[in-house]
Amino acid sequence: MQNTKDYVKLFFKQNKFVAFVSALVFIILSTTYSIVSWIMQVIFDYMAGNSTYSFESILLMLGSYLLVAALLFMIQRSVYPRFLEKAMNQYKEAVIKKLFKKSYSDFLITNSGTYLSVLTNDCERILETYLKNIFELIQNIVMVVSSLTLMLYYNSLLTIIAIVIAMIPMVCSLLTARSIATREEQVSKTNESYVSLTKDILNGISVIKSFKVENEAISRYQNKSMQLEHTKKMREQTFTVVSACGTIAYMVTQFGVMVIGAWMIHEHIGTMTAGMILAFINLMNGILQPINALPRIYGGMSGAKKLITKMSDYMSNAKEDTGETIVQPLANIALQDVSYAYDTDHTILKHINLQLQAGKSYAVVGPSGAGKSSLINLLMGYYQNYDGSVHFNNYELKQISKYSLYEKITLMQQSVFIFDASIWDNITLFKQFPAAEVDRVIHLAGLDHLISQKGRDYQCGENGSHLSGGEKQRIAIARSLLKKSEILLVDEATSALDNETSANVTQSILDLQGILRLVVTHRLDASSLKQYDEILVMKDGALIERGSFDTLMDSKEYFYSLYTISK
Repeated sequence: MQNTKDYVKLFFKQNKFVAFVSALVFIILSTTYSIVSWIMQVIFDYMAGNSTYSFESILLMLGSYLLVAALLFMIQRSVYPRFLEKAMNQYKEAVIKKLFKKSYSDFLITNSGTYLSVLTNDCERILETYLKNIFELIQNIVMVVSSLTLMLYYNSLLTIIAIVIAMIPMVCSLLTARSIATREEQVSKTNESYVSLTKDILNGISVIKSFKVENEAISRYQNKSMQLEHTKKMREQTFTVVSACGTIAYMVTQFGVMVIGAWMIHEHIGTMTAGMILAFINLMNGILQPINALPRIYGGMSGAKKLITKMSDYMSNAKEDTGETIVQPLANIALQDVSYAYDTDHTILKHINLQLQAGKSYAVVGPSGAGKSSLINLLMGYYQNYDGSVHFNNYELKQISKYSLYEKITLMQQSVFIFDASIWDNITLFKQFPAAEVDRVIHLAGLDHLISQKGRDYQCGENGSHLSGGEKQRIAIARSLLKKSEILLVDEATSALDNETSANVTQSILDLQGILRLVVTHRLDASSLKQYDEILVMKDGALIERGSFDTLMDSKEYFYSLYTISK
């Protein structure tokens, strides 16, 4: 719960003054409701000949009121939207920063649809049912207090009677409001799975069409959509019930006050005038409207608090990156008797002993499931509960700050993520670099032809839809060079490319100088493999052979068999 409070405080962080002015304007505007009722009483009594005010005085009252109200609305227009804007920006910024503090392995545990829902639907609901309701709640409380004060001034007996009449339906209304929070939580959870499925369908459209399972995909989508809309319907039904209870409270009290007030005037009980009764009835609206709105506000704010708590729970394992910083240039990576298992039945790395030297190139080969990608993930710091030791220079991997680690490492995978931005922005990743430096890495990555043909401002499309696989991989190489990483980890980056493009990209990687390159590859091409300083052969999670291409071929062991079969 403390984390939830911390996130709520974010709405007001460096936003307190604007929040205070906004609240003050709402308070003053709420009190004007009572002033309007008083002016109505004065006008009605003037019409009946019972007023002590002149016609000119009444006009001055009306003019002054309208002028002040207009000024207040202008101030409200300026400060209130500004508060909402800054509050939501600060909240979203905190959420996304917290999200990026999660480790990659922790991030993968939770479905991405959850995070999409948190940053879209949930944020919208928090804005509408929490932030806006804060000021509506303030406004309603002040309206009730000011209206009640003037009502007591007019007639305390009738005020007490009115409150008693309103109590029973008001209590019923508040009780029904509790269900709104539950409905909000249900909609949020259902929306998560809906967003996740929609994302899967859109990303898997090629598989769906090639396997002709459109009907099955449509059916799954329809079922999930119907489930979401059903929970929304239930939420709206709950809102309707709550609103109906509030409306009943409003009507019962309104008619009750009118009847009793008419009876009191008819029986000459008290000093009530017709103008006072009219003002009294209007003041009752200042109490009944908040009563009618209170269940909705209470339920909405409770539901929004649950959404904030849900987000806080998702982010609770995101910890500050407080490890050591690698200050010297990388000399070597040393793995000593390293083993790693997902659980007791799935050991994926077994007693790995390995030395990787700065500036050298290494190819990692082996059959599917041999542990090649797991070795890459280990070096990226995704696994923390491994046995043995992994040292970058003299720093143990578990103790290294991930920020410091990723200063040294760049990872290239089969699927290179490309932003829907220009080629230039995808190389620089929106950072500022000297143009000469960017041009240099473009040349080294073999992107000169693409730039000359399409231009540096060419839009790559969603996830690089306007680029070929080879072009995307070359952009990944350029990113790495521009980042000046000391280590380049390549995990099956060319597996989806044709042989010619794969050979060209691989050659670009081999031509890089001064970078430790560890390349996982399934292509056993002699011309490429001969250029690596060392080939690492893995099988069933173990490193079983290592050496140059010629040495491994001469030994005629496992690598020799793999290479021979591949031909």
